[in-house]
This record gives sequence, structure tokens and C-alpha cells, in this order.
Amino acid sequence: MHGPVRLIAALVVATMCAPGTWLRTPISTENPKSIALEQISGRSETGAPGWSVESVWHYSAGPSLRFGGFSALLPAGAGRLRAFSDRGFLFTFVEPDREEELPDRRQIADMPFNDPSLYPILWDIESVTRDSSPEGDYWVGFENTHAIHRYSYKTEPEDVRIIRDDVDWYDNGGLEAMERLSDGRFLIIPERRDEALILESDPVEAWDPQIIPYESAAEGFAVTDLAQLPDGRVLTVMRDVDWGNYPPFAGLLAIVDVPEVGSVKPLAPKVLFRFEGVLPPENYEGLAVSEQKDGRVVVWMISDDNLAAMQRTLLVKLVYDPSAIPDKVKR
Repeated sequence: MHGPVRLIAALVVATMCAPGTWLRTPISTENPKSIALEQISGRSETGAPGWSVESVWHYSAGPSLRFGGFSALLPAGAGRLRAFSDRGFLFTFVEPDREEELPDRRQIADMPFNDPSLYPILWDIESVTRDSSPEGDYWVGFENTHAIHRYSYKTEPEDVRIIRDDVDWYDNGGLEAMERLSDGRFLIIPERRDEALILESDPVEAWDPQIIPYESAAEGFAVTDLAQLPDGRVLTVMRDVDWGNYPPFAGLLAIVDVPEVGSVKPLAPKVLFRFEGVLPPENYEGLAVSEQKDGRVVVWMISDDNLAAMQRTLLVKLVYDPSAIPDKVKR
């Protein structure tokens, strides 16, 4: 994609994903009375060895500022997932294929802060990552203000670092994807940038990133989230504009090896599979990984409906089975 065309596409995505645009329906500020769940497709192949789609579900509710716009996803333990919205709300729910999944367990809550002055400035959640231990902290990345807030596993607010004076990111482009790696480092990819940031430890405690080049897995595609696999590699979900789809989004899943400590080599993910013909077109922005006892890996993806009438909140369950891949092609 040539420079001017890519710029136009980026502006289109930014416009569709910005507050108050793209065929918005009238929005209530109250919790929805109910959240409906519908399975819209079952198992299918992706074309990538070892990878399959298990199912796709659609969550829906009456127009509410408190539901939808989900841009980040986190395993919450006990078979639950937690989605974080770009309006500052949490949606905690049981994985939809579990027997204990019930409508009254689909819950909306506010993002809590210790400091009341943070409420009006920290709301656009775009990324989230957690410590791998059962009772580990998790970190939430906010756009616009450009901040990282650390929480306990019980969602108790602990500390926050506002980095807007330390970066030159756009208001509506910043902490799009963040992952705490298994070695304790943090990997951050800001939106619409050709750079990646690596921090040696908790960015709330110290902000001293190493900046390395970032090369997109496919021209025109931008990273919307990251998640590390048990084998150490990092998945990236990516998005582009495609006017041949309705809604006009294309997506893909890519993978990359974690940079070695001190490495200055470019971070260059490779495409695993494209979503066209595999998943319903949507604005997929949240990614979460869960290792199973049998060695398989479940990868969950959630879409950001931008609170728009023509979009949906979809949850995708992907399964990665390493045993189905010959050793010589696993990496």
C-alpha cells in the first residue's frame, strides 16, 4: 500500500474507532438490563498447521455506554474471562462453552481508582497484561492520557504511571498492545508506529524503555493486541481496512520470537493465517491465552464494536495443538 493510501486507511480506522462516529446508536449510561449470548459458528480450519477455530459467539445488549468497545482481554481465573473497554468498563464472564455459564454471571463493573482525579482522564483502555502467577498483578494500558495502571489480581488499584510527557504518541494512538513476557520484561507496541518498546521490569516502577524497530507482518496492517504462548513466542492480532467486508475490517494472526535481552534486531512477526474466509469480519482487538492440561493452547479473541450499529461484540475460541505440527516446522 502506497504512502497516501496507507495514510487514508489509517485515518479511516481512526475515525471509525473514535468516540461519537460511524453510525452510533443512542447510548444509555446505565448498565444493560441483560446481555445475550448466541453461538454463531462452530469448528472450522484456519489453513495453519495445528490451528483451528473452535467456535464464535456473539454477545449483545441494549445500547449502553457500559457495554461494548472491548479492546483488551485477560483470563480471570476459574474459567472466566475479563474484557476491558475503551470507555473504562470491565466485562467479566464465564467462558461460553462451560456448563456453569449463566446470564447472571455476565457482569459489568467500573474500573476502580484510588485517586478520584484519575476517573475523568483514564478511560480509554487499549491493552492489558498480567503476571503469570495465580495471584499475580495485572497492568492496564490507557490511550489518550498515555498511562499504565497496576492492579492486584482482585482488581485492587495499586499504582499508576502517566507517560504522556515521555512519549510523542498521538492522543488516539499509544498503548495499543502490551505483554508481560515470561522472563519479566514488558513488550509494548504503540499504535501506527514502526517501533516496539521493551522494558526490563514493571513500567509503573521505572520507565526506561529500549526501543527497537518494528516491521509489520503485512503491509497496511496494525497490531491491536499481543499474547505470549507457553513456548515463548508472541502472538499478534492485526487489523486493516477492507471495503470489501461488512463491517470494513480485515484481520490476521501473526507470530514472532521474543527478542533476546539487549537485541536491537527488528521485531518482525510472520503471518500465521488471515481471517478472510475463516472468521466473520470484525474489529478484533483483544487477545488472551490459556494453556490446557493436555498440552493444547486456547486462544481467545474479542472484537471492539466501537459502539457502532453496524458492528458486533464477537468472542472467538481458537485452539493451537503443538502435537499436530512436525517438529521441523513448529518454529
